[in-house]
Amino acid sequence: MGQESGQVIEISLADILSSVKNHIVLIILITIITTGSIFGVNKYFITPTYDSTVKFYIEASRIDEDNPSAGLQAVTLAQRISNTYIELMKTNSFFNLLQTEIDANLSVAELRRSISYKSLQETEIIEANVRTDSPELSLDIAKTIAQIAPEAMNEIKSNAMLKVIDQPLLAENQSTPHIVRNTALGFLLGLFIGFMLAITIDRFNIKIKTEEDITRNFDINILGVVPKVK
Repeated sequence: MGQESGQVIEISLADILSSVKNHIVLIILITIITTGSIFGVNKYFITPTYDSTVKFYIEASRIDEDNPSAGLQAVTLAQRISNTYIELMKTNSFFNLLQTEIDANLSVAELRRSISYKSLQETEIIEANVRTDSPELSLDIAKTIAQIAPEAMNEIKSNAMLKVIDQPLLAENQSTPHIVRNTALGFLLGLFIGFMLAITIDRFNIKIKTEEDITRNFDINILGVVPKVK
């Protein structure tokens, strides 16, 4: 018994192909159901969202115009204060100002969930991305940020200026969900589940159909075969 319990079951490529052949209808059915389910969920049950993005450039003033390294110092300063600007644009005071300027009935909490900021690859550029369920609303919020952020930030830090370098645009396509990508992943998932189920069914099938089933499953030698009589 100990040897049987510790026996390693080997599955050859021929066994896999045989399982696929025997259960090809099941595999196709599972693939269709999985692919269709994921497509339906993404298409009809998940609310699409749309992005609108505005980019700012931080221009730091030079401390010493006669110093050859003043330009490098200004760039380093701009990179260092980019995170400061991002944190300032996350404050309640900025969101309250943004709320009063937007022509939409949105709470501060809703605005926080819709807006994200990041500094682009340790440069002097800050990106503000707005994501809502309406392309027009995303554009409206992004335009308002582009309008009020430079003045609000420049009042706080006088040694640097925030300038808009990339105006927001109306989203032509939805950002989420990614229907094509998710449907393709659903197709691959359905194939995988179908293959694994087909192999599992054959592995646990105890019916003896051929001589190979006896030698493979029970590790005993065949002494003789009774011919089939018609």
